[in-house]
Amino acid sequence: MPNLTFYRQARMDAGIRTGIDLDEDAVFENFEEGGPEPDPTLLWYVELRCQGPGLPDDPREARTWLIDHAEVICDGFSRCASEFEAGRDIDAYPFLWSKFSNVPPGVEMTIACATNRRNFSISLPSLLKDIELCWRERLLQLQPAEWVA
Repeated sequence: MPNLTFYRQARMDAGIRTGIDLDEDAVFENFEEGGPEPDPTLLWYVELRCQGPGLPDDPREARTWLIDHAEVICDGFSRCASEFEAGRDIDAYPFLWSKFSNVPPGVEMTIACATNRRNFSISLPSLLKDIELCWRERLLQLQPAEWVA
């Protein structure tokens, strides 16, 4: 059964990685450089986890599927953000949300998010809203992932 994950994560060095995993393999990525001293420790992450027989198993089709279902996905990010506008206490992470409406047949969707600091947990609703508002643009910016030897 295919697993499709969209992720956006911020690092301690201010770098931000956005990408798509298909069956736990990175297939598309974009990395926005951070500061001069690399530190890959995560400050926060947000993932859209999709699972089920209704998902494509080809990387190009996976990105197209995420774009084609933008309305359902973005509505989910918007509603998830509004459910905890004040943020979440960091001991309750990772936070999982799966109250999507009109999910395509044969697919389950869950938003997972976590932070390692209280100030980022307070801003999590705005991070979710940013993903919603920039969904298509960010997907189109992704490049095929390169394997590191």
